[in-house]
Amino acid sequence: MNNKTDKIVNLSHLILNKIISNLKDIVDRICFSLVCKRWYNDRDKYLIFNTDSIPIFPLNTTDINQYHKHFKLPSYNNIFIKSIQSKTDCRLFIGYTKKDYNIDDVRNLKSIPDNVSNIYISPKSFLEEEQEYLYKLISESQSVTKLDGCKTLKYGLSNSVKSVELKNFNEPLLKGSFPNSLKVLNFNNTIEKAVRPGVLPDGLHTLTLDNYQIEIPQGALPEGLQNLSLIKYRQTIRPGVLPDGLRVISFFKYQHEILPGVLPVGLLDCIFSSYDFEIKQGVLPVGLLELFVEGRYYYQYEIQPGVLPLSLERLYLYSYIPPPEPVALQPNLEDLQYSAESCLPISWLQAISSLSKLQSLTVDFHDEVGRDTTIFNVNYLPRTIKSFYCNIRTKLRGTMPTSLKRVNLDDCQFNINEIFPETLQYHFELFQYEYNSILTIASNIRIDELIICGESRESTITLPSGVGKITLFFNWLNSNENIIDFVGDGSADQSCSLRELRLPTFKDGPPKIVKLPNTIEYMDIGKNEINNILHLIPSTLRTLVLENRSDINITIGSSIKSINKIICNITKTIRKLDKEYYIMNDLSAKLIAKIFHHSKLEQILNNVQ
Repeated sequence: MNNKTDKIVNLSHLILNKIISNLKDIVDRICFSLVCKRWYNDRDKYLIFNTDSIPIFPLNTTDINQYHKHFKLPSYNNIFIKSIQSKTDCRLFIGYTKKDYNIDDVRNLKSIPDNVSNIYISPKSFLEEEQEYLYKLISESQSVTKLDGCKTLKYGLSNSVKSVELKNFNEPLLKGSFPNSLKVLNFNNTIEKAVRPGVLPDGLHTLTLDNYQIEIPQGALPEGLQNLSLIKYRQTIRPGVLPDGLRVISFFKYQHEILPGVLPVGLLDCIFSSYDFEIKQGVLPVGLLELFVEGRYYYQYEIQPGVLPLSLERLYLYSYIPPPEPVALQPNLEDLQYSAESCLPISWLQAISSLSKLQSLTVDFHDEVGRDTTIFNVNYLPRTIKSFYCNIRTKLRGTMPTSLKRVNLDDCQFNINEIFPETLQYHFELFQYEYNSILTIASNIRIDELIICGESRESTITLPSGVGKITLFFNWLNSNENIIDFVGDGSADQSCSLRELRLPTFKDGPPKIVKLPNTIEYMDIGKNEINNILHLIPSTLRTLVLENRSDINITIGSSIKSINKIICNITKTIRKLDKEYYIMNDLSAKLIAKIFHHSKLEQILNNVQ
């Protein structure tokens, strides 16, 4: 490559900086700078490391310079220092676990560093003078934007603070208690003081009230509030209490029935978690886009026409432990089309079918809710739907819409040729299922990513045509007598689409026959021992993922040495620089970057395993 004339080599420093900003991993950025001599020589002019992946780790000090020992690349040391010094969103943990900064004695903190934006205070008790000292430091800071674990407001907060979590807080709430800059407020435990009109700042965007037991009066919630979460709230919410600007509301274990007129007309997302009341007509606003319902009873009553707004795009139906006794008036569960009992009342299926704008449907029932003798008639799914997740112990009947792009069929039985007939064409970005056997997928079903869960006794696993990524999340019994054949009767050439593969857990050792195409570039060996898998690694592999810790020493062969990237236990990354050297980082060991000779690879791998 000619450094004087090549257009790529001579890209401006501004463009190079834009490119590396899209690389999150510090190792990737270093490798980028080593592409050519000019990029290496000019590295100080465009390269900066992603500070999110650079832990500072000092204890009882805010001096970052003492922790350069974790960085083992002297030629990049100036860039490392510059990156650390430019970090403006550090987290300060007081009496907490070690993160960017950790202080377990507040007297060691002389001031809040200018690069600290988030402060987390542990639930531990402080002496009165320690608490006063700490909160005065916080009130004087102009860099802190988020404060979690706040126990007092009597020393004030600066206007830089945008998010506060109150914990173990028991002070009167007065007008002016919170800065006007506040956007997010979380009462994270029982608060016995009333939130009166005028107390909350007008600019508040998100509010969480956890176990708040005082009735909220009209006008207490600011008109600009957009997101409200009520956890274990036991008071009745009356019409007019919720502001018109509210867009998202979440009820967790709310103990009263929501009545018509309570929810504002502009609401877009609504969550009912552990909600054991019937949703009646007029409760949900006509423009609602997303509805999440979790309860014990809703699948046991007839839903009335018009309850679900026609505007719905995303619907989630969950159930937990069913009620001890069924409701007195049983809903209609008879599916006349298949002369079988439906797992959902027919009125619910009809209501879902009427949602012409529905994009995503999730139906997730407790194991004992659905029964093996019931059916779910997928003919009721709207023809516009793109995502369907079904976790019910039931049988699917009917024909799936061809509009589907993402499907997850968990714990349900089905005949794949019935629900995906060969007369129709399907193209899935993701197809996931849990089944007691490996399904034969017909040519009319095109899949980009396939995920299979469960447990299998199949003697042979074959490759569906056209799949680019396969993840096998299951235990394979009698695996040492089995066969993996991802080649079939064709040749393992570039015509195969498979690029990424996660292996199943071989319970009895690796299969006796393994045929993999030479197109695989990324392999995750799952829960298997690396020494048992080495012979399966294809020559085309570029990335190898090791999940398990291994007690067996790894013997490095040519297949490992040809791999460009090895990821170990998520936190460790090893990248090949050339024939002689590798670069690695290990967040669990606080190692930010280190280069080593290829002769050390076997030792390094055995240590990280």
